[in-house]
Amino acid sequence: MLLDNFEKTREKINLELIKRLDTNKYNYYNQLTLLKENSFKDESYIRDDMKFNIENHKEITFTYIENKSIGVNSIGSDLRALSINNIKLEYNNFKQCIFKNIKFKKSSFYGSEFSQCTFENVEFDECDFYYEDSSMTVFSDNTSFENCRFKRCNLKKTIFKNISLKSSKFILSNMIDCIISLSYIENISLKDCDCRAFKTINTIIEFIEFEDDYLTKFNEDTFIDKMDVYKKDKNFYEKIFKVYKNIGITFERNTLLNNSGEYYYLAKCMERKSLNGFGKIKSYILWLLCGYGERPTYALITSLEILLFFTILYMFTGLDVNGNIVKYDIFFILNLPISNLASDFFHSLYFSIVTFTTVGYGDITPIGASIMLSGFEMILGVTMVGVWTATLARKITR
Repeated sequence: MLLDNFEKTREKINLELIKRLDTNKYNYYNQLTLLKENSFKDESYIRDDMKFNIENHKEITFTYIENKSIGVNSIGSDLRALSINNIKLEYNNFKQCIFKNIKFKKSSFYGSEFSQCTFENVEFDECDFYYEDSSMTVFSDNTSFENCRFKRCNLKKTIFKNISLKSSKFILSNMIDCIISLSYIENISLKDCDCRAFKTINTIIEFIEFEDDYLTKFNEDTFIDKMDVYKKDKNFYEKIFKVYKNIGITFERNTLLNNSGEYYYLAKCMERKSLNGFGKIKSYILWLLCGYGERPTYALITSLEILLFFTILYMFTGLDVNGNIVKYDIFFILNLPISNLASDFFHSLYFSIVTFTTVGYGDITPIGASIMLSGFEMILGVTMVGVWTATLARKITR
């Protein structure tokens, strides 16, 4: 994925998302046609006024289920979460349903869409949300998850669009090529999941952690979008800093150092906003000098700015150019011909360059205050050349 151009990558993923939703809809009607041809059945409906107990079914397919409460409303000393094993909930449309205090084990949901649904204290264990290349699962339209758990699930190519995901865990799950779009994520953890080609776009992530015993897998197609900073306070900046930092560490563990560096840069930029006093000044300086070690062009641009700045200073503090003294004041500049001004500027620029690079040919010598300035520029030059070389080498080797 193009981490140096988030906007372009975001557009590419949006197109992929639209295509995937269209493909999923096509596959749904294709499977429905096969059902009609083979068993002469059609779509069915379970609405408000119809009784529905999911535990009484082993298979529900091609059904529209609306406004149903599924599970146990509350768990007390004498009540346990509803446990459902080996149920097929394939190619269904759930709308405005509430799933609460329920555990699905070895169940399948592929081809289904959940719209405006609520999942609270729901556990999915060894469940399938994807089948081959034809059927995936879609959660959309303000569907919310809270205190949910996905363990050893196949969530490949699952789509989460415009959803809320809070205080939930993904453990040992296949999340290859998942897309999360236009969503809100708060306090989720991933443990040893396969997140290759996993993507989030236009999504706010307030906190994410990786509680790995082994490794959550990332690859070069894994993409976590930059987050919209909708709050302007220190605590929020610190949260986003930790999110970027955790993502960067996980990329690093997967030996994807270039991706890791990009999220490290985003983390440091967010950390800078949360700092005060000298710490903030120091962070700004590091950002300007080299982009926290991730932007070689910053070091080059800063070096050019230093060269030009000292060029102007030397014109006013004085240089000896083969016996000719170059030393300006404001009134002298106003009355000087343009050709002379250009010639003296280039002499000053030349002296600034040889001083900055510590070459020092000696054909032009500083006088007065320029002596002290040239010494200071040499120190800056040695530092900036080293910073630029190190930063560039680091990026190239990655």
